[in-house]
Amino acid sequence: MAKAETDTVGETGAGAASPTPRRINVAVTPDMLAAIDRVIEREGVTLTEAVRRLIGYGDLMYRSVREKKESVIFRGEDGKEREVILV
Repeated sequence: MAKAETDTVGETGAGAASPTPRRINVAVTPDMLAAIDRVIEREGVTLTEAVRRLIGYGDLMYRSVREKKESVIFRGEDGKEREVILV
């Protein structure tokens, strides 16, 4: 697994950036760690960037479904569709 590094926080889709970066310590499950490792391996990014991307993807899904009351649909190559439902 890649080593985390110190980076600055830039603009985000959710609004203005923090004036200074914030560090957080989070305990993750083996499944969460596997998701992070997949992003690291497939996209060739650092641990920090993989976590940032996954948080960004999750924020997009959360805001779309919960806040905007939109439907998010996944369509596979075979044409089958699945709707995202947050519980």
